[in-house]
Amino acid sequence: MTFGRGYEFASKPKGPDQLTYTLAFRGMFFFLTPDGAFDLTPRPTINMAVLEAFYQRHRLYEKFIYPHPALGNLTVRFDTPLEYKIVEDGKGTVEPFTIVLLTQP
Repeated sequence: MTFGRGYEFASKPKGPDQLTYTLAFRGMFFFLTPDGAFDLTPRPTINMAVLEAFYQRHRLYEKFIYPHPALGNLTVRFDTPLEYKIVEDGKGTVEPFTIVLLTQP
């Protein structure tokens, strides 16, 4: 809370802090089957269709576990919608994008 003359007051919260984590992705691709459908099986770590399907299952309200490299498993949810652009004539290549995760108690 900010008062006059730049004085600020902060009180201890009753619950844990809600932190956000921004993850940066690059080198993601859509893989297609011979008949032109999205293929979820090849290279799941860079397969954009796998990430899209995961987002569609969780949207902005379902919690999931994010394995943080330093803090271990964190319970999070998507804080912003999944947004990305496909490179024109890039054969399924997706431009670099970010995802924002919000910690959940």
